Amino acid sequence: MRQAPSSLSRALVLCAGLLSTTPALAQAGNARALALARTSPTARTAYADLLRTARGLRDKALREATVGLLENPRPTFTERLALPEARERVRAQLVEQGLLDAAVTLEQLFPPLPPAPAAPQPFLSAPGQAVHGHHGYPGGLAEHTAFNTRSGLALVQDYERVYGFAPGTLRSDWVAAAAILHDAMKPWVLQWQPDGGLTTQPRVGGTASHHAFIVAEALHRELPAAFVVVLASAHEAPLGPSAAHVVDYLRAGALLAGVDPVEAGLLRKGGQGFELAAPAPAEAVIHHLSDHDYVLTDPAAGQVEALLDQLAQAEAGAPLPGSRLRWMHHRVQALVPGVVLYTAYARGGEAAVRTALRERHIPLLSDADASAAEAP
Repeated sequence: MRQAPSSLSRALVLCAGLLSTTPALAQAGNARALALARTSPTARTAYADLLRTARGLRDKALREATVGLLENPRPTFTERLALPEARERVRAQLVEQGLLDAAVTLEQLFPPLPPAPAAPQPFLSAPGQAVHGHHGYPGGLAEHTAFNTRSGLALVQDYERVYGFAPGTLRSDWVAAAAILHDAMKPWVLQWQPDGGLTTQPRVGGTASHHAFIVAEALHRELPAAFVVVLASAHEAPLGPSAAHVVDYLRAGALLAGVDPVEAGLLRKGGQGFELAAPAPAEAVIHHLSDHDYVLTDPAAGQVEALLDQLAQAEAGAPLPGSRLRWMHHRVQALVPGVVLYTAYARGGEAAVRTALRERHIPLLSDADASAAEAP
């Protein structure tokens, strides 16, 4: 009997279909990144873990949103912004309300999208952050998201065990869904370039644009207002002085989605402007706490990539082009995550990193790292 394809296999087939319709300029970089991500045991495992968690959510709306964006991370709130004049109107409103720098152009605010229903790239190939940042390599987004999702669910269990919350009082579905969705716009805003670089996301509402975009996406999909507050709390806690930042994220997301944040139950008018319409759910703070993998992985990435550059150029006996070094970073870290190499370096120095690469049969120099751009 022929064995049915696994969930991950079906998702990878869909990934290939998505790339076949991306714009030609971005397709080369995104396709190359996907090929690397497919070699990554950690990224593939993380992505499969995310799909399994998403499909197990009890809440139908959250399940459909998380599975849908894992399998096809294309924004749908942009449907109302199909015309350039509609996008310009929203850009101008963001600037007017102090949520966007006036110097940010329309093209910088809204990265290119292929014809519907395709995404610019699959979730699997996307990075977790910009190049030289945490998880800034193909497959990094899946690893980062899986870690944060597991962290959030573990925190729910810790609160239950230590404080005696009855099971179900803290909505684990909300925590998991928020962690899965939070960075789901990064495949759109962080698209791979032929030289190994990435498109740059501007700041919207005081933080990177992917954050306001996922708030807009959640509102467009009509997810519950209280859950949207949980989702919006990843970058800042919604309690105390930092709650003002969450308010700005919600304002920006609502404007992008064409939703009145007061009528939607997100915000209310207070004495000093907008404030949260209701006390922030505990799940919002748990979601914020779970989004701290970067505290280790972000500075570790810079140190690891500097060391890889040093080792590779010493082996080559000459300086290497910047594009070749970037693709080398991506290839190596797709096979062994940067945080693993950093831990080896912290314990045993350069020799331990060389050993970690040798044991995994990962060369520092490879013809596969050559780029047509070869730009420094």
